[in-house]
Amino acid sequence: MSLDLYAKIEPYIGFYDTYERLYSYYIKLLKDFDIKSVLDVGCGNGRMLEILSEAGYCAKGIDLSKKMVEIAKQRGVDAECKNISEITGKYDAIIAVADVLNYMDKKSLNKFLGYIKNALKKGGIFICDINTLHGFCDVADGTMVKEDDGLFLAIDAVFDGKVLDTNITLFEKDGELYKKYNGTILQYFYESDDIVDMTPMKLLDKQEVALFSDNPDKVMLRFINN
Repeated sequence: MSLDLYAKIEPYIGFYDTYERLYSYYIKLLKDFDIKSVLDVGCGNGRMLEILSEAGYCAKGIDLSKKMVEIAKQRGVDAECKNISEITGKYDAIIAVADVLNYMDKKSLNKFLGYIKNALKKGGIFICDINTLHGFCDVADGTMVKEDDGLFLAIDAVFDGKVLDTNITLFEKDGELYKKYNGTILQYFYESDDIVDMTPMKLLDKQEVALFSDNPDKVMLRFINN
């Protein structure tokens, strides 16, 4: 997956305001429990870590993109370029925000959920969101083009066979010339029951949310490490 390329194009795709709403859902779901420490897996640009800190949590973030971690650290948050498999501490809660789980195939996701359990304290909470079928078919599928002074961005996403194949092409002005970046991102569709079947944790509840359209395009899931 072109993680560093996504970090480069993120400011141009216009999701920041929408994700602020998603972050607020996470804070509400965390407040139901006596939680002090939170690990944000796939912390991206670090905005959620800021919000967690403002809400009084001891928050740490990890991400596989070095570029994203650099951006997050500029906010003054605790972020590292690290895989969940490398985490040795135990947390009251772990979150995976903005369809992190959808970026993994079934084999990788099985391992990921096992590592999540290992990094949670007994009675710890795991909260995540996944894309609905509507979120893939009617929201993500399609083409987006952005053109600005010194920049041209084309995103072409095709959903087929439960996989969203997104091709990213970016031309960025570099002196008198343009530098080309190209990459592909794959996302996998899962039903809520698929995640429940794969995880060694117990499902507490699930909630559908509509972020990008009038119909639910995400499902939020809460698990407990019992």
